[in-house]
Amino acid sequence: MDAFALPFFRVALIAILVLAGIHAYLGFHIVRRGVIFVDLALAQMAALGVALSLILNLHENEYLTYAMALGMTFVGAAVFAWLRGQEKRSVPLEAFIGIVFATAQAAVFMILEKSPSGPEHIKETLTGSLFTVPPRQVWMTAGLYAAIGLAHFVLRKPFFEITTDPEGAEKRGRRLFWWDLLFYALFGIMVTSSVQIAGVLLVFGLLVIPAVAGLMATSRTGSALAIGWGFAFVGSLIGLMGSIQLDMPASPSILVALSLLLVLMGAGLAIKNKLATAGAR
Repeated sequence: MDAFALPFFRVALIAILVLAGIHAYLGFHIVRRGVIFVDLALAQMAALGVALSLILNLHENEYLTYAMALGMTFVGAAVFAWLRGQEKRSVPLEAFIGIVFATAQAAVFMILEKSPSGPEHIKETLTGSLFTVPPRQVWMTAGLYAAIGLAHFVLRKPFFEITTDPEGAEKRGRRLFWWDLLFYALFGIMVTSSVQIAGVLLVFGLLVIPAVAGLMATSRTGSALAIGWGFAFVGSLIGLMGSIQLDMPASPSILVALSLLLVLMGAGLAIKNKLATAGAR
């Protein structure tokens, strides 16, 4: 079967490549900041907003649904920006991020428990709807991500400073809270759109796995980003084609493909390092 001949496959492929492009870049910031699960927590906050819109009978209006999801994501963004600036914090930030994720997930289950279609909505928040996403939504999302990417390009210096050297950035006069709030706000806008297309699980995978692959291969920022982008595109294509061939859901298939590709890459790098060490003796 020629997957590329299927209209829904072509739309899903464009959607996942759009998502992979921005996620691989923002994932670099997240991994370097050491707040690995912040994307998972913000994605779950977005899912909580969608669940609230369902209970309040706002789900038929896509703009109100998006506004609810974005509002909940902004709440999480403000909390994380504030927590990162607490110098005397005795508990790691990751612990608070985990609490936000678990609480938001529990709230989604509680809210949707009263809905007849609750189980289906819970499944959709986790795995997304790649094969049924409307083309219009894909192009709107691509435009939104282009705007976010442009903002990051214009503000790349302060964003990279607060990611790689927050203490130095603060000494140079950067207001960490406000820059963090802006970073997480833009991040939240991206995550809110991503969750509706790819689901919470794949959003997490696309943010973390390509970034980890890039940083495993090199410590140079530009090279790590390039490797992350290539890794995300290849892994997403393999996973999407695999889902067609094996008749499996798209998002879980892509996530598994990315993970397996990371394992193979890790094994290849380990062998390369052993050969280099042996050759140097």
